[in-house]
Amino acid sequence: MTQLKKPANSTPRRVAINAESSVASTLLLNQHGKLWIEHAGERYLLRRTSNNRLILTK
Repeated sequence: MTQLKKPANSTPRRVAINAESSVASTLLLNQHGKLWIEHAGERYLLRRTSNNRLILTK
C-alpha cells in the first residue's frame, strides 16, 4: 500500500465554530479567489470580485 506524504509546509487549518464564529475569507478562498459550497443538494460559488467584494451565485 502506498502512503501519501503531506508537503513539509502544509499545516492543518482548524476553526472553532460557535454562534459568533468568524473566518477570514483568505482561509476559505483558493488562489483564484473562489470557493465551491454544497448546500441542500445545490452547488454555489463564492468568489472575490475585482473590486475585492464577495459574491455568492448558484
